[in-house]
Amino acid sequence: MATSIERSPGRSTLRYVRLMLLVVPLLLVVAIVIYGIANQRIEDSLSSYYLGPARDLFVAMLVTTGVLLVVYTGEELEDFALNLAGFYAMFVAVVPTRLGETLADLPVGEQRRLIFSVQVSVIAVLVVSVVFIWLGIRTSNAPHRALFQSNLTKILGLLSTLLLIAFVLLLLWRTIEGRQFAGVHASAAFLLIFSMGIAIASHLDHRPLCSMDTSGGKKTHYAILLMLMLLGLIAWPILLALGIEEALFIVEWFEIGLFAYFWYLESRRLWNLAD
Repeated sequence: MATSIERSPGRSTLRYVRLMLLVVPLLLVVAIVIYGIANQRIEDSLSSYYLGPARDLFVAMLVTTGVLLVVYTGEELEDFALNLAGFYAMFVAVVPTRLGETLADLPVGEQRRLIFSVQVSVIAVLVVSVVFIWLGIRTSNAPHRALFQSNLTKILGLLSTLLLIAFVLLLLWRTIEGRQFAGVHASAAFLLIFSMGIAIASHLDHRPLCSMDTSGGKKTHYAILLMLMLLGLIAWPILLALGIEEALFIVEWFEIGLFAYFWYLESRRLWNLAD
């Protein structure tokens, strides 16, 4: 007979949110494999598929992942970091990489339509984000208390907030400017990884980072994940220097694989955890 934990709608919902964060990237994996077999090539970056036949799945995967990251509720510091990661994922999705190069190959009319499309998407995400923050404050669910747990959380919270403000200012400037959205995609991708890093770090040691131990006895696993994430970022310029055109593609999928393993760990740790 199923226990009350097994029958809990809230517990089941969180289970499947975590599982979806594992499964959703498979949509793009399958599309890229089919595209690669049919064309006998892969693009030089994951986001290059924005302008190809996998565009719909690319955008859908990242937007869905962003929403799931925001919806998922963990301990306060983790929740704060995942909310930021979900926010940045939206802009990795809606602002194409190397937009300037794409625009240069389009007629003037199509250039304007593409820029307007990106402007509308950016404004829509910003407006919804403001509404979400307002609702969080009104319902007292904003994870602001996590930022005052220790000196370390204060530093991470302040740094994350300053980076968020800088990114939003860059976003507003590029949206008003209405040209190439230079730097937006790369910044969003970096900040997404940075925020996920904070979320993973919150499981390392509960004393300075979390009010309770959330490592599930696997602190070493979380530590290795963080080191591998850092090594992936370091490997990117090295691969480029070696002349590997698919360097960014390799690093992106390496990081996605690490994220997937993180959600696997979380699913295992929390699957039957009592409320």
